[in-house]
Amino acid sequence: MTSSGTRDRVAGGRRAVRSVRRLFEPPSYLRGGRVLWASAGLSLVFGLLMLPYAFVVIGDLAPDRRAWAQGIGTAYVAFSLLFVALGETRSWIARMSMCVTLLALGAALVLFMGLQNAWVLVFALCVIIAFTRTAFAGSVVVVVVAALAVAAFTTGVIGETLSELLLLSSVGVAMILFIRLVEANAELRRARDRIAAFAVVEERERFARDLHDILGHSLTTITVKTGLLRRILENSGRETEAAEAREVELIARQALADVRGTVSGYRVTTLAGELAAAGTVLRSAGIEGRLPQAVDDVHPEARELFGYVVREGITNAVRHSGARELEVRLGRDWVIVKDDGPGRGPIRKGNGLRGLEERMAEKGGTLSVGRGPDGGFLLRAELPAAHDDGAKDEDTR
Repeated sequence: MTSSGTRDRVAGGRRAVRSVRRLFEPPSYLRGGRVLWASAGLSLVFGLLMLPYAFVVIGDLAPDRRAWAQGIGTAYVAFSLLFVALGETRSWIARMSMCVTLLALGAALVLFMGLQNAWVLVFALCVIIAFTRTAFAGSVVVVVVAALAVAAFTTGVIGETLSELLLLSSVGVAMILFIRLVEANAELRRARDRIAAFAVVEERERFARDLHDILGHSLTTITVKTGLLRRILENSGRETEAAEAREVELIARQALADVRGTVSGYRVTTLAGELAAAGTVLRSAGIEGRLPQAVDDVHPEARELFGYVVREGITNAVRHSGARELEVRLGRDWVIVKDDGPGRGPIRKGNGLRGLEERMAEKGGTLSVGRGPDGGFLLRAELPAAHDDGAKDEDTR
């Protein structure tokens, strides 16, 4: 009974950690530095506009408060820029620490400059909104505005602070709506790419099916009929005509083999196609999928092989894992598929995993199967890093 209760508490703790981690994970639209440069540009423009006013406010402070305000303000601006520069990091602990530090510096600066200068928190709010999940960003805006309102009401300066509260609220809401728009556009682009990948795969399958059904059937009939004609001619002693019929039969058989080979070539497994299909499969199974949005970083020679790895990992998760979340991570020469299923202990390798091991061995690669740090199923395939240094650190993706 005690052991069961302990396991439940541990499982609950892990779920809580995962929930907190999701809040601080980088949003899906953070790719290619677009948000980084946009945030840096907006921060620079806003800073240039407000810097003269900040200098006037700080200059009117008492000498001791002025020194503190200058030091904290410098650290605040520097940390804002640091957050922008490191905004795409995947470490949720680092991102949480940056959010807390940035808010603490902004609050300290408001403490020295006065509540009537709470506008300085706009920097912190904009950066946090741009680089964290919408749920967390919205909570931060509500908490900050509410805390300032309580402080202003308590100290009797609510009238002087009302404009600052309206500024922070309006900028926060506008920034959240803008980020939601960016997210929606990014999701539309990903959906368009998936639809295009599906369309290509479906067209290839349709063409291969039609080629096999129509041309393959006709060639099979020609081969059978030619073979029958050859035997009739041989039995009647007409060797010259039988030899010609034999050549026609060989040509028909070779054409049929070529058609089958062409059909097999069209029915190839692609990494992009498997990732596009994985989203639908996981949603149907009630599993949250965290999938790469592009395969450009993967070496072209590895994409077909990694497509088989992703397919096997998704199939195992849907059939056996009981997972609620699955993640696929890609590098130039490696792929990882892991889930958060409740499995423990060794994993039995079925025909699918043994077949993957054989495929990887043919290319000189390795396939490792095991449990993740928190249990679940972890599948990793890696090819020799003979192309370049594009896959040095899997934790950066």
